Amino acid sequence: MSDTITNSSAVDENQKETQAVTSAGRPNAKPSKSGLYTIVWRWHFYAGILSAPILWMITITGAMYVFSTEISEWRDQALLKVSPQAERVSYDRLREIAASHGASEDLEGMVVRSDPAHSVFFLAHIEGEPGNRANDQHQRIYLNPYDGSLLGTRIAEHDFFAVVLELHRSLMLGTTGRILSELVTCWGLILLASGFYLWWPRGKKNAGVWLPRIKGKFYAVLRDWHAVSGFYLLPLIGIIAFTGLFFTLVLGTGFNTTVKKMGHWPPEWFLTADAPAPSPEAQPMKLDQIVPLFLEHSRSGEDAVAIRFAEKPELAHKAFYMIDDDKNSLRTVSVNQYTGEKFSILDPPDLPFLYRVRLWAVSIHMGKIFGMPTKILAMIASLGLLGLSVTGIWMWWKRRPTGRSGFPRAPLPQSLPAWGWALMIVVGILLPVAGVSILLICLLDWICFSQLRKKKTV
Repeated sequence: MSDTITNSSAVDENQKETQAVTSAGRPNAKPSKSGLYTIVWRWHFYAGILSAPILWMITITGAMYVFSTEISEWRDQALLKVSPQAERVSYDRLREIAASHGASEDLEGMVVRSDPAHSVFFLAHIEGEPGNRANDQHQRIYLNPYDGSLLGTRIAEHDFFAVVLELHRSLMLGTTGRILSELVTCWGLILLASGFYLWWPRGKKNAGVWLPRIKGKFYAVLRDWHAVSGFYLLPLIGIIAFTGLFFTLVLGTGFNTTVKKMGHWPPEWFLTADAPAPSPEAQPMKLDQIVPLFLEHSRSGEDAVAIRFAEKPELAHKAFYMIDDDKNSLRTVSVNQYTGEKFSILDPPDLPFLYRVRLWAVSIHMGKIFGMPTKILAMIASLGLLGLSVTGIWMWWKRRPTGRSGFPRAPLPQSLPAWGWALMIVVGILLPVAGVSILLICLLDWICFSQLRKKKTV
């Protein structure tokens, strides 16, 4: 965020201090502010350089996915929009037609809308390798509800935005990609914190602190825009990056496990509720009777009603409702497939607190908690972080000496005060993936510079 290779005077002062301490043989000298600055700057530099390629992928895909709903609605008008007519084909007949067109007759559910100008689509479950549900696929079968004609089919997992989301979460590398994504997210937070420390005015004037310069040497102007814009974007980027940790493999799974252990994970939120037949002779109700019962619970602004069919005779049908894909607005309703009785109606306020925290985090991260304004802010955060990373790399490339890497030298260990080591330990515990990487970097750093010192003494 701050001048990635900047404040050369502070660095030079620190190098002079380092030489003085070394020549005087005083390893226990009191740490200096310039020495601490150099250490923070050095970690900020390395974090920015090493995380850049993956960070660019995460920020670009994140900015793209923010408006996935709006873009998909515009792109899929031929599949979603129909001309209303006087008569409709029954939902049960549509279910039969969908099964005949699907790659599998196993229809898991359907999505309907109260708007008569919208199509209906069914979801067919396509099994992958036996015993490995990760390879399962889901086919969407779009039908015109007025004549039953097929509007088109699509594999949900092959959709453009499904691929974008997979790149954002795991880089299309499975578990390894999820760990790398979590690592870069953690280091993104460290970059923000270290950048804030480097930006701190320390008696500087307004230019380059509160307002970026637009005239002068190119490097100085670039540094100002990197530092100042980073300061103003810090709260927004920090919130988006932090809430992204709820999706991660280590921290996200750890939080979910904690929520479950504390009894704050509502199983009825996902699982289909039990609803046995009232008598052996009872017959399931028609979909034409069930669907209107679900539509009664639609709210203003509801995008669609996703209905999951009862998988077994003793289970109920279940519907999921969301406004603008906001998980914090998710409502579930269960309906007895034999009697039409509505039960287990759950809204977010009915859920345990810790699980609601998770819903808030998901919606905030995706920019969907307050509709379009927060979507725009989420996109700004993604593109802003991308811009900070690009300008940081640009500054390094601009200032690096010809034929050399331009990487900063290692300061003396004594330059870091005790509270600095304590802070690193705390960060390593709170962000375990980053903590492991810090240990590896310190080990690699010690090995590399030990070898360099040996070569100089030979």
